[in-house]
Amino acid sequence: MDLVRRRAPWVVALLLGSAAASAACAEEPSSAYQASLRRTLEREKQRRRARGDRPVGKLVPYPLPPSLIIRQTPEVHDEVRDFLRLLRRL
Repeated sequence: MDLVRRRAPWVVALLLGSAAASAACAEEPSSAYQASLRRTLEREKQRRRARGDRPVGKLVPYPLPPSLIIRQTPEVHDEVRDFLRLLRRL
């Protein structure tokens, strides 16, 4: 019984601490943080606009993992797939 009485304040403190932590998580982010997110999203939009649409027929190497992004018609995709299968057999 003494062991339980000695640990009870610690358990109560732990429970109160977790309740305070969950209350802090329920609050909305600060206005400064929200403004920072808005700036980040706006910069990403500007980068996408500056990059423009990649035209069909463009081959884009993608380093990690090593791959190749091909923007083409379905027919060309089929040809490339067949060609890559042939290369893998060699």
